[in-house]
Amino acid sequence: MIGYLRGKIVSKKPTQIILDVNGVGYLINITTSTFETIGNKEEISLFTYLSVKEDSLTLYGFSSVAEKEMFQLLISISGIGPKLAQGILSGIQIDELKSAIQEGNVTRIVAIPGIGRKTAERLLVELRDKVEA
Repeated sequence: MIGYLRGKIVSKKPTQIILDVNGVGYLINITTSTFETIGNKEEISLFTYLSVKEDSLTLYGFSSVAEKEMFQLLISISGIGPKLAQGILSGIQIDELKSAIQEGNVTRIVAIPGIGRKTAERLLVELRDKVEA
């Protein structure tokens, strides 16, 4: 697994970057908070998660270990894959998400684009004991 990459930004969009690491360009999916953290930097470091599927290998990049750990918790929930987890982390700050989980705030979770009531309830039940505010 690729856990960490450091290199120069070749291309940057709000949801993806291409990172040149010693001449190899990695296409990495990122959250909007990671995009904001990157800002105008030319060289960055990202903690990564490699999603392996039957027909693809997809890298997800995070500016902090905490964001990566929350991503991994989210994808451990039935019905939440890497793309949706990326969307969740783009739609809410980690501290606010942790707080909503601890409080059992279904309304706040449902307000995140792509999350329905059943998924929100499952997320709250499964992560309540795993997340500290």
